[in-house]
Amino acid sequence: MIQDQSQSSFGLAPNVAAGIASFFTWLGGLIILLGKPPQQWVRFVAVQAIVMFVVYFAIIIGLNVVVGLLSALHLGILALILFPVEMILGLAYFVAWILMTVKAFQGQAMRLPFISTLADRWVSASTSL
Repeated sequence: MIQDQSQSSFGLAPNVAAGIASFFTWLGGLIILLGKPPQQWVRFVAVQAIVMFVVYFAIIIGLNVVVGLLSALHLGILALILFPVEMILGLAYFVAWILMTVKAFQGQAMRLPFISTLADRWVSASTSL
């Protein structure tokens, strides 16, 4: 059975599939990828959403480990310096997530710096991005 190219994962329109993948980050990206969308840009948006979440989560875990080590060494005052860093990273993640989701629902893929290069390792984006 050949899937209609105007449809994407689970019979959704491509922009809706990409928007869902982006909105629900790693879970949405995984579900849309399991549906095997025929559009390359939808696969790219799904993988980019997963990669963005994993990178953000890993950085936050790493920063919290450093804060824990500094606190254990009674250098908690130095750990306070990392609090604004975590806040700025959280804000950057939130803004990137919103922009990526809006662009996906509009039918466009937004290439995020560094994240898109990692996502290209698993699924290359089409040249129209």
